[in-house]
This record gives sequence, structure tokens and C-alpha cells, in this order.
Amino acid sequence: MEKVLLFAGCVTVLFVVLKVLELKFIEKDIKNNLKYAMRDTVMVFSSSLVCGFVFLHYQGQFDDFFSVITNNKGISLNKTPVFTGAPDF
Repeated sequence: MEKVLLFAGCVTVLFVVLKVLELKFIEKDIKNNLKYAMRDTVMVFSSSLVCGFVFLHYQGQFDDFFSVITNNKGISLNKTPVFTGAPDF
């Protein structure tokens, strides 16, 4: 969960910096648009938090799905069977 919060925080900080630069230099009206910028910041934080959580939670299924699409025959180490007991030969 810490990785998801760090990811969402980094994305939000980058968005805020770019939004402030846009309001200051392009639109040149930071006071009237500050309310909308804060609303957009909350939306960016919540959407990046949800997307990061979903991606980390379903990472195994995403890897399996993309390996089928790219025809990659990679082996997932957590699904490798362990051979125990006496050999059959």
C-alpha cells in the first residue's frame, strides 16, 4: 500500500507543478482558477491511487494476459512446481 500512496503522491505533485505553471504563464489568472485546480488535483490523486492499487493487486493477471498477447513464453517463478519425493524413473 505504501508504493501505491507514493506513486499517487508523485503523480499529484507533478500535476500540481504543471498546473501552477500553466495558470501562471499561459492563462495568467491564478486566483480565479485556483478552485478548479484544487478540484482537478483531488481527482488526479484519487484516480492515480485507484489505478495504482488495481495494477498492483492484479499484477499477476496482467502479466499472464500480456504474455499471451506478446507470445512470450516467460515462466512465472511463483508458479514453478517443486519436485519432491522419489523420482519416477
